[in-house]
Amino acid sequence: MSRRLRLENGETLVICVTPVPQGILAPLALIIFLEGIVVWAAMRWSLLHRYEAIALFAVGVLPALVLVTRSWRWRSHKVTVTTQRIVVEGGVLGRYSTQVNLGDVFATHANQTFAERLRRRGVVLLETHAGTVSLGPVRHPAALRRLVDRTRRDGATSESASWDEWFDDPPPDRHPRGPHE
Repeated sequence: MSRRLRLENGETLVICVTPVPQGILAPLALIIFLEGIVVWAAMRWSLLHRYEAIALFAVGVLPALVLVTRSWRWRSHKVTVTTQRIVVEGGVLGRYSTQVNLGDVFATHANQTFAERLRRRGVVLLETHAGTVSLGPVRHPAALRRLVDRTRRDGATSESASWDEWFDDPPPDRHPRGPHE
């Protein structure tokens, strides 16, 4: 699991999501299929029936290892949105962390294929001046994109001057007006 994110002064957590699992269904289906074949074949042949436990272990160990490593990698990946930044963390043995200030983001995109739309999954992309940052495959990418946009908008409006601040003290005139103007 990823470590807990330290928030800066005045920063609040908006949402923390784990991206969708990728590559977990195939090893799980392979384990179930191969174990079923071994059980079915053990009922037919007495030699295999005698060594059924060893065969079940031998057939299932590799897909189980793949399943465990992929789910460990999936669970170690986090996308955190705060009021000031977006942090993408992950990695099993080697850790990585990417931070993007919300003020640096000028556009967001949600990309989905037809199959991803059916499963309500997709990739959220953040456009910055330094390049494009991918938030990885997440559930409900359009909702996450809207949340990022709303957080950007709310952060920009809270830092800018309000309507009253702009018009309370009007700037002095540069050219004095004469009586005939």
